[in-house]
Amino acid sequence: MRRYVLTGPQFRSLAEGGGSPDAIALLTEAQLSARRLRLLAVAERWDSLPVTLRDALHLVMETEKVSPAAGLELLRYPFLRAWFGSVVPVLGGRAAEQLGSLAAATAVCAGVPFELTIDCSGADLHLPRVGTATDVGPASVPVRFDGTTLTVGSALKLPVPADESRPGWRPVHHVRLAGHSLEIIDGDALRDRFPVAPLDPLPSAALDRLDHLVREAWQLLEDEQPAHAAGMRIALRALVPLRTPEDAAQVSASVRGCFGAIGMSIPDDPMTLAELLVHEFQHEKLGALLDLTDLSPGDGSARYHAPWRPDPRPAHALVQGVYAFTGVAGFWRACRSRTDDAGTRYFTWRDHVGYALGQLLDGGELSSEGDRFFRGLDGTLATWRSEEATPSAIRLSTIATQVSWRLAHYRPRDADVDALVRAWSAARTRPAYGPPVVGAGMPPAELAGLLERRAAGDGTGYADATEAERAILRGESAVALRLLPSPVGDREWAAAAVALCTPTGDRAIAGRRPDLLRAVFERLDAEPRRPGLSTLHRWLSDEP
Repeated sequence: MRRYVLTGPQFRSLAEGGGSPDAIALLTEAQLSARRLRLLAVAERWDSLPVTLRDALHLVMETEKVSPAAGLELLRYPFLRAWFGSVVPVLGGRAAEQLGSLAAATAVCAGVPFELTIDCSGADLHLPRVGTATDVGPASVPVRFDGTTLTVGSALKLPVPADESRPGWRPVHHVRLAGHSLEIIDGDALRDRFPVAPLDPLPSAALDRLDHLVREAWQLLEDEQPAHAAGMRIALRALVPLRTPEDAAQVSASVRGCFGAIGMSIPDDPMTLAELLVHEFQHEKLGALLDLTDLSPGDGSARYHAPWRPDPRPAHALVQGVYAFTGVAGFWRACRSRTDDAGTRYFTWRDHVGYALGQLLDGGELSSEGDRFFRGLDGTLATWRSEEATPSAIRLSTIATQVSWRLAHYRPRDADVDALVRAWSAARTRPAYGPPVVGAGMPPAELAGLLERRAAGDGTGYADATEAERAILRGESAVALRLLPSPVGDREWAAAAVALCTPTGDRAIAGRRPDLLRAVFERLDAEPRRPGLSTLHRWLSDEP
């Protein structure tokens, strides 16, 4: 049995944020091999399998004998591993139906004649990559193919390729691209593996619109990020339309075990679709890599800040986000000449990823391979940073996101606060303090949102801002601090901490440990030597 191991150059190419064609080909081959082994594991239980499942497996083997390429195509079906993992343990019912449908569809595409009876549990019988016979079940449905004509049931006869709609038949839609095609999967019951529910089968007008969007997005990738397009051509097989949430947010997803398929709600424009493809393909590649090597064997404790989420995240989740959003940052870097806001998005994501990556590299939860991988990614970000500094408005916006999160989730240790209060009251040098405890909370979002709007060039006014927040928006941090001599509540503390960070960035104690600054300040509020906020901040920061 072949053992799949990336070479040094292949590993480095993935670590740099993209991946060479041969690296992505190896990841893909490893996924197909794992699926083949799972099918063999089922076949080894041959005598205990129901007849319908044995018939389906027999057709799989016969098709592969006639056409090894067709056997590979069957293994490429994104939901084959999901079928094994969640359905096969019962070894009957839908397991036989779903494998039978896939086996029949593969034989049709390969031109291999067959006869097979499929127990259809619902009204429709879906044949992946071919189409859906409607209103044929629930029943035992005979499916026959003589090399030119596909017969489903007793009445539906279709010339192959069966790509024309007719009563009782809905063909699968393939988006035809240069040197590639993507199947729109909107009828397979196994497509419900995504965290958001899939859409019902799309009407022809919606399919045509999605086809147009995908082709435009693909051309954009070919023009701006040809390496990503080349990788997708090797590994990506299908798109699954998902429902748009009630808040109208754009969603996309990829699922471990469903390599080759990306789910997404249908966006309004091709640039958004291209960005989502890059984002999710990063997850696909990383998931396949994690099947070969463990990058972060941490304990799973949620204690890191992923700037794209409000809740604390474990290291293994931060690993996923950092890699995916590096792809997003690179996408907007390549597209800066295309839209007015691409530069803002690029710098924002670059800063967010760099901040999250720093936590990973300093957190002590990466394996040796993980450390090597993410230091390669850090090298890519360092190259990008050397080209152009982040504009100050965007930098302040990302600092506000970090400070607000830390105020909500960091808790200082009581012993540290006690020691600092005693040292201040006795006019001693600041003692050392330990790391925070990370807990639950909800970051105050007002100031970060206002600064994001300003960085994006939103000049519609800030009627919802406080006076201190308006001062920060004007770049007048000293004014903001005069307006907040004793901050009260999360929102005021976020504004005060951001104002204190302005001269030195997030290296200041107000950026790194705003929770500690707040706790000590509030404890000293009733003390005889009550400090001013800026004075205490300098003392805690060891600044002159």
